[in-house]
Amino acid sequence: MKKIAAKVFLISAGFLFLGACGNTKKSAESTVQEVQDTLPVVVQQINDIQALESSLQSDWEADIQEDYTMANYAKKTGKVFTNIQERQQLLKSMQKSLKVLADDATRLSNLKDKNLPSAEIQIVVSNVQSIVNQLKNYYEMSQKQLEKEAEFFVSISGGKQTNDELRSLIIEVNNSANERQQIIEEINSPISELDRPIRILKARLANNGKGE
Repeated sequence: MKKIAAKVFLISAGFLFLGACGNTKKSAESTVQEVQDTLPVVVQQINDIQALESSLQSDWEADIQEDYTMANYAKKTGKVFTNIQERQQLLKSMQKSLKVLADDATRLSNLKDKNLPSAEIQIVVSNVQSIVNQLKNYYEMSQKQLEKEAEFFVSISGGKQTNDELRSLIIEVNNSANERQQIIEEINSPISELDRPIRILKARLANNGKGE
């Protein structure tokens, strides 16, 4: 009876092992697909943030036309603050997208199955992690940028600054924006170049990870 039980146990374990292999492949495929779906979302979020930032000057000019003293800035109201709030919301959404990508990279890295194309998985994981780290820097710098902008507009409420004081404040805000823009320029290529490794990995997975 003990031997029969052992055989039954081994057969059951074999079925579980085969099932685990299939589930591992499905997990890899779904995770890679999520990466591929999420990257364009992140790109769009960044583009939307950049577009709003580009319109900040015109929003400021519109506020000045309505009230040249900009007294409402003391209460953090006006087109410029709407602009800042919209970018804050986009940053929150981007942060969630980055978490999805970071979790995907971890999930792929933790997959253990000799039948999976480990080299191709590692290439995708490494690239995704690099992109996420750079965009986390972008996120953190953007948060600080928005704080600087809000402080700037509150500080000029009432229009009491001299031209030199105003110029100095503007330069400080712009310098911060330029540092963050450099990250965008550096991240464009890695994001674009990740498409090919993802397509290769998806093809290998479709072929059960066994050669080309």
